[in-house]
This record gives sequence, C-alpha cells and structure tokens, in this order.
Amino acid sequence: MDLGVRGKSYVILGGSRGMGYETARLLAAEGAKLTLMSRTESELTATARRLTDEFGVEVLAAPADAMTPGAVEKVVAASLERFGPPRGMLAASGLTYHNGTILEASDEDWEYNFQDVLMGTVRAARAVLPAMLEAGGGQIVTIGAYSARAAKSFLFPYASLKAAITNFTKNVAKTYGGQGIRANCVCPGSFATVRVNAMLDRLVEERGFDRAAAGRYLIAEEFKMPVAMGRPGQPNEAGELIAFLLSERAGYLNGAIINIDGGTDF
Repeated sequence: MDLGVRGKSYVILGGSRGMGYETARLLAAEGAKLTLMSRTESELTATARRLTDEFGVEVLAAPADAMTPGAVEKVVAASLERFGPPRGMLAASGLTYHNGTILEASDEDWEYNFQDVLMGTVRAARAVLPAMLEAGGGQIVTIGAYSARAAKSFLFPYASLKAAITNFTKNVAKTYGGQGIRANCVCPGSFATVRVNAMLDRLVEERGFDRAAAGRYLIAEEFKMPVAMGRPGQPNEAGELIAFLLSERAGYLNGAIINIDGGTDF
C-alpha cells in the first residue's frame, strides 16, 4: 500500500529505537523526510545514518530531552527550517522508571513521570501544531499504554499519566479536527523493547526457559497481563500501525484510542 508520505516531513520523538525506530523505518521506505529526536546522541546519529544509507532519504538527527522545556521546540524549529511544515508527528516518550505503588512513589517520582510521560508529548504537539494548522492539517500520534485503562498497583505514576495522554489526544482531535488535524493514541501492551528483552534474557538464564516460554511467563506472572496471543509484541508490529495512522491512508481516523496488545480485556 502506498502510504502517501513520499517527500513529506515527519517528526518522531523517540525515533532511535523500538516502536519509534520501526515507524521511522517504514516511513523512510516510503520516501518520507524525517526528523528524529531522542536523548542519546550516538544512538540517534547511527539510526539516522542507517536510514539514509538504506533508503536514500533525508534524516535530521537532533538529540533532545523532551523533559527539558524548550528542547523539543528547538528541534521542531530546525526541522521547519530544513523540511518545511511537518505532515505528521509521533510522540513516543515516557518510560516506566520512577514508579511503584501509591505508598512507594515519592513526589519526585510523580514529577518525573509528569515531565517524561505527559509534558514530553504536550511539548511536541504544541511545537508542531502551529505549522500544521498554517499548512492546512497534519497527523499527530501519541503513545498511551495498556495500563492507561488497566490499573497496575506497581505503576501508579506512569499509568496515571498515560491515562492523561489518552484524554489529551482526544482533546486535540476534537479541538482541531475541523482544521485538518487528526490525532490518535496508540496503547501498546507488552512489547519486546530493550527493557523487555533484557527481562526475557534473565528468565532464559535463570529459569531455563526457551524464548517463547519466557515471553509467556513474563506477561502472565510478572506483568499480570491476560494476553490472548501469549507473547510480547514485536516493535515492527506497532510501527506498522503507527505509520498507517501518520499516513494519508487513515483519513477518517481521528480521536481514536487504539489498543495493540495481543488481545486483552478491553
């Protein structure tokens, strides 16, 4: 399927690894121009070089910490200068660090999640919206989480702020949909990211599981997730969904909260 992204500009916050990278790779394969943001400069530079070498597309690699006011805005300004108005933006920020139960999580933990999970997304959307509106529209995709609608006792701050992401995204869609903006939120379950792969490696080593058995155990026993498919997702499986939502092919999808979790309770 032609996604209709060739020659258009896309900004990806969290584009050096995982779902963000897989999204970037699919967009690059379709001929898009990319601005990639992440905290780790060396990893980001290597990712940009790999995409340029493989697909021959223009990639701006811009190290930035979305928790720092002004950092995302600076990157978006550089992207506008080089590529013009973005047609799409993915905000894939927010890690599960600094978490715990309500009795364990400190004010500092809550503040960390507020900045990392919510404000990183807010800053990215706020930075691209004026140029998108002036250009007649664009696509914004945010990343929620399975835990946004399935409370986890050990993820009080993270799950609370991911729930805020779903409301924020719906609000953007309803407020600016008439001006050509589509905003959708993807809610992943467990995916084989760097962190999850490390946990799988541990289970293989400590318990003698094969990889498939380790995945089933991790989801059911440690994450307490009733996943019908019995395995973590692969980042490219989420990237395919996100790339579609950012493309011109998802023209009537707006304000959607979309689970991609292998089949759970909602």
